[in-house]
Amino acid sequence: MIEWLFGIDRLDPADPAVRLEWAWTMPGWAWLVVCLAVAALCWWSYRGLAGRAATRAVLAGARTGLLLTLLLLLAGPKLTRTTERTEPDWIVTLIDRSASLTIADAPAESDASTGSPITREEQLRGVLDAYADAFASVGQSRSLLTLGFDAGAFELVETGPGQGGLTASLGEADGGRTLLGASLDTALDSVVARPVAGVLVLSDGASTDTVSRRAMQRLRAERIPVHVLPLGSPDPVRDLRLARVEAPDAAFVRDRVPVRVRIERTGGGIGQAEGPDASASVDGGVAWVELVEVATDRVLDRVRVPSAETGDGVAEVTLTAQPDIAGEADWAVRLVPDGPDLLAENNAASLTIRLVDQPLRVLHTDGGPRWEFRYLKNLLLRERSILSSSLLLTTGRRHIREGPLPIDSVPVSPGDWEGVDIMILGDVRADLFSAAQLEAIRSQVADRGMGLLFVAGPEATPESWVGTPLEALLPLVVRGKPGAWSQPVTLQRGVEAERLGLLALSDEGDAWPDRLSRPETGWSLLRWAQRFSLDQVKPTASVLASFAPATGDEPPSPAVLSMRYGAGRVVYIATDEIWRWRYARGEALPERFWIPILRLLGRETLAPTSDPAVLAADPAAIELGDRSVISLRLLDAQLVSAAPSTLRARVVDDGGQPVADLPLQATGEVGASRRFDAVWTPSRPGRFAVVADDPSLGGVRLTEDVEVFAPDDERRRSDADHAALGALAEASGGRVLSREDLTSLSDLFPNRSRTLAGIPDEEDLWDAPWALILLIVLLST
Repeated sequence: MIEWLFGIDRLDPADPAVRLEWAWTMPGWAWLVVCLAVAALCWWSYRGLAGRAATRAVLAGARTGLLLTLLLLLAGPKLTRTTERTEPDWIVTLIDRSASLTIADAPAESDASTGSPITREEQLRGVLDAYADAFASVGQSRSLLTLGFDAGAFELVETGPGQGGLTASLGEADGGRTLLGASLDTALDSVVARPVAGVLVLSDGASTDTVSRRAMQRLRAERIPVHVLPLGSPDPVRDLRLARVEAPDAAFVRDRVPVRVRIERTGGGIGQAEGPDASASVDGGVAWVELVEVATDRVLDRVRVPSAETGDGVAEVTLTAQPDIAGEADWAVRLVPDGPDLLAENNAASLTIRLVDQPLRVLHTDGGPRWEFRYLKNLLLRERSILSSSLLLTTGRRHIREGPLPIDSVPVSPGDWEGVDIMILGDVRADLFSAAQLEAIRSQVADRGMGLLFVAGPEATPESWVGTPLEALLPLVVRGKPGAWSQPVTLQRGVEAERLGLLALSDEGDAWPDRLSRPETGWSLLRWAQRFSLDQVKPTASVLASFAPATGDEPPSPAVLSMRYGAGRVVYIATDEIWRWRYARGEALPERFWIPILRLLGRETLAPTSDPAVLAADPAAIELGDRSVISLRLLDAQLVSAAPSTLRARVVDDGGQPVADLPLQATGEVGASRRFDAVWTPSRPGRFAVVADDPSLGGVRLTEDVEVFAPDDERRRSDADHAALGALAEASGGRVLSREDLTSLSDLFPNRSRTLAGIPDEEDLWDAPWALILLIVLLST
């Protein structure tokens, strides 16, 4: 009855929280004044009415009640109940989604001391799976904003009551770079004007930016702690990789096949252990490089990685093998680090070599029976893998032949030359050959890949070849009759010979025996040798060995030179006294000197399509904004003589679209330079190919890959940065967490929830039935 009379539907008048309020409020004294004024006015209005005083008093009271009731209704009486709401605080979770999480340097949780490392991504997902209940519990009592980040922050999932874990919508960790500072700015902007209890960061810390001053000021002003859970290894972990593997396309059975390997590293260092079985060194560990036969898993050669002397994390080694079975040989190069290594997939490379089991066919010519001719002739006869014909060419053009190869004279027609893989020109005069024979020799080297070996002598070689078609094949510029050393000399092996697997004369391994370079042995001295200056060496030639004087400090001079010419190769030996080494070990040292050189020359006939030039980019992997020097090195002397001052090259992207034109400028005089250079500054990151297909290269198309990285690209940063995460936590009042700390995740953050006054519940009383009834009664009265 009371609720109907006063029109109350929702509120309970007995509730202490329910209060009587007015739409228009007046203080109590104002109400008193109004009531007295109304009463006085009503009494005054009935003062002159005839009748009894009691009647006038009743009428005046009724009018007073009517006016006061109207004033009361105008004041808007209502019942009010105040309401409140609690706003939960927010916890922002930032989860790293950059590509650096694919690096396997995190300890396996099952056995952190001995288990194989797992990726940072596996570590992250393991944490989120193991503590899914803790995250779900936080989501029930607090607002949890979960964001992924790499170059910026983005929403992953909305975790609330009933949801378990955060792994369902993480996606792939493939962000190209990490900007933790910018991502934190975005996250804080997402919860602006909200109560934030704290920020949780799960990352390896490998960020290329820092937290902005604005974000740090807000963190400190609002006392928002940033707790971090570092991922990955706290210490830099070394990564060794096979950067390049070079090997010939074809070789002879029982040939010493060289495989050149370039090793690069990031993180730790490349070092040399104290002994063959040592497992580590002071600069971060060492590794073995193995050449393996794929079919049998047999190790063909094994070399210790040397220290990187340049300090740039690069080392180069040469592996050699002597295969004994013809056919396609599938080999693999394996890098076996002694200690932890980040990426195992870059520690192996495969290669295929065509092995041929056929004798080398050698035509050996000389102008007289000198000692070098005799010993070299007998060596060729003894070697079962060589068929030779040794000819002494006299002034009367009479040919004296020895050897099983049925060649009684120097061939003239191209068909006769088909049976020759290598020609040795000793100290023989050029006028003993016809013009057609000389042109045929040049053509066989340039077009078919026949090897040519010059063995110098005091009478005719090399000066008699000047002005003939073979002058272009000489790896040095002849200026008259060359001089000779005035004292005995020793031979010293060069770096290029090591790269080619040549001059490995040691009893064990591929080293150069020290005794051959010591004059005091006596037998190692060469009594006659030609002396050339280094400026006489043609740009396309390589110095394989040098002469060093037995006494004095005179500079060395080239002794063994190698040069590509067309499809073939030419070697020049500036002495005829290698036979003297027989006094030391019989035939062992001369055989180790001559046979690999002959096999190198004959190898070109197996792969006559070898590139006449090499295109290189230095560096081949650069950051955006840096420059790469593109160089084209001509290996073919035939191309060098005809090369213009500029060669054409271009840059294309991985889709084959042109990016830039690169005119390669000669670094020396036209016709004498073997190198053409250009500088390329990329305008965007990506994978590109430098293509050189200038018509001057004789139809050869050379390509070289170049990768351009953004300065903050994840692929160039392999180490985690736990120190940066710790500094962020300390500056904001947070902590560096362990996995176990996530068990009580909610307790790590202060309670920042707040109570807010809501919209009050109201019910008006002025339009209720009581007001109408009261008015009718008073008016009727």
